[in-house]
Amino acid sequence: MNSGRRPERRPGLFLLRCRPAFRRVWMSEVVSLLGDWMSFVAVSLLALGGEGGGVVALALVMVGHHLPIALFAPVAGVLADRLDRRWLLIATSVVQGALTVGMLGAAVAGNVVGLQVLVFARASVGALRLPAQSAVLRHVVEEDELLEANAIASATWSVMFAVGMAFGGLIAGLGPAAALALDAASFGLSALFLRGLPPMVAEGRPAEGGMLSALASVRRDMVLAWRHAWERPPLLDAVLAKTPVHMANGGALLLLNLLATQLPFAGTGALTLGVLQCVRGAGTGVGPLVGVALVRRGLRGERAATGAVWVTFGAIAVFAVTRHPAALLAVVLVWGLGSGANWVLSSSEIQRLSPDRFVGRLSAVDNLALTVGLCATLLGGAVLVERAGVPAASAWLGLGAGVVTWLGAQWMLRRRAAAVSAVPAVSAVSAVPAVSAVSAVPAVSAPPPLPPETERS
Repeated sequence: MNSGRRPERRPGLFLLRCRPAFRRVWMSEVVSLLGDWMSFVAVSLLALGGEGGGVVALALVMVGHHLPIALFAPVAGVLADRLDRRWLLIATSVVQGALTVGMLGAAVAGNVVGLQVLVFARASVGALRLPAQSAVLRHVVEEDELLEANAIASATWSVMFAVGMAFGGLIAGLGPAAALALDAASFGLSALFLRGLPPMVAEGRPAEGGMLSALASVRRDMVLAWRHAWERPPLLDAVLAKTPVHMANGGALLLLNLLATQLPFAGTGALTLGVLQCVRGAGTGVGPLVGVALVRRGLRGERAATGAVWVTFGAIAVFAVTRHPAALLAVVLVWGLGSGANWVLSSSEIQRLSPDRFVGRLSAVDNLALTVGLCATLLGGAVLVERAGVPAASAWLGLGAGVVTWLGAQWMLRRRAAAVSAVPAVSAVSAVPAVSAVSAVPAVSAPPPLPPETERS
């Protein structure tokens, strides 16, 4: 964002007051998220209790919400780095609204299979907007405001998640039609807010040949982005940071839905699910604020991120064995604290460490990895629950997978850091003319620079 002289950064909601473009992006997300979460409760309960429903049907609906993020992440990342990011957000909002109208028809007819297909289709379109949403922040705030912007975005997601889940629990009692109708309308309103934004093409990389050219370059562009992160361990760490947490989240989220119907302490399963998700959502809003405050006070970012991961793991372990309503509410709050802090800290690092021409694709890699992990533990947990008859088995499966993945990722990152740091040292030694025929010995040098196309500024 090039705004000339920048006003002094102030705490609180300064960005919403003094960054009009950021305010428009924020408002579009407020209305869209509210509609999404209101309909999510109704759709989940219809999948669990409708004709042809069950634990696996519920898992398939939840996977339908997430799997397209992984399937379309490479395409989404390349589009976000090659096309106008504003146009991409508006177009996907309009198409998602139309597909939500189709979901409304399937829900009224009680067609669980049709609903699953439309959920998948809508999520596929939504997957195309996720890297653009992350990349757009680079255009609407200054670089040193990214941490606060991500914290506001995460808090907004959490508030809308909490409010939407709470209202969704109430509206679900009237049937899914009302929630889905409001959701469809929210996409139209979101597109209206985004219309006022200026063009947002990646810095140093103007739109190149349009959609077809972008699609033809997906493989090459994604390889270049991955290579960029691979040679920079701190950036690679940020790109992979969410995956272990989301593997643990997948199994635990399945258990949360099952417990809401088995222990309806709020009166009905719909209300109980809404209350539990509302409290967890509140935690995901507060957690980032705590994490940002600790980092601003001097805590090293990697320590804050590690703490967030283990807070999440610990909360999920307790959640798997807790059945008292008050304890469940306390544990899901802590679960949200850790998960939310993990999300914001890692997203901010990706945006801070990535050149603008790579940020969309690296956000896509991030989304791909975490979504594959989430979907794997959702489906694996559902199959395990149906065979073993123990709802908590899904949470333990996800938690075990998350812990193992986190430990493996840390081991790999340490090896990468050692390998990268050793390259300049070896080069320096090789540069010493110890023998007269030194030119005949190939020196060990740093990895070759990126191709000229990616070095444009």
